Amino acid sequence: MPERRGRYRLGLVNNHMDFAQVLERCDDPGVGRAVLDAISKLFERDRKLLTLDAAERTVAAQIANYLRPHFKALDIDVDYNRMGDVPKTVAYDEKPERVYPDIIVHVRGDNTANVLVIELKKDTNREMKDRDIRKLRAYRRELEYRHALFLRIGTGESAGAIMECEWVDA
Repeated sequence: MPERRGRYRLGLVNNHMDFAQVLERCDDPGVGRAVLDAISKLFERDRKLLTLDAAERTVAAQIANYLRPHFKALDIDVDYNRMGDVPKTVAYDEKPERVYPDIIVHVRGDNTANVLVIELKKDTNREMKDRDIRKLRAYRRELEYRHALFLRIGTGESAGAIMECEWVDA
């Protein structure tokens, strides 16, 4: 039986991944711990959002709220689409396209302080992660985000589990 902390699971159970080990592999251990803490709090305090299959933006907003104490000097935004005064664009396919990262940790208006970008999917969203991975690579390459993370979170009976978790390089 996997270790239980609070009400969320650690370890590979029924194809759910051991996301704690993946998050701890971040190049910056503080960033990895912050994300682990935010997800843990989501599972402990807001599991009902996942059980009810609430909107992805709602889940992202809660994760962003739990990240705030770890990044007090930075802005944390959900679906933030600005790059200074203009819409945020990256060329993740052939041409630059407007993008709306699910969660970003940055300083608004300062592209030298882009710390973390997260693309989030719920397990009820059957889209392949390829497009999100390409976007995450483009965020790192073009907007100089230091860390990029893809998460697929379980809902319904899988609430409290991470189905996929991957740090993405440029």
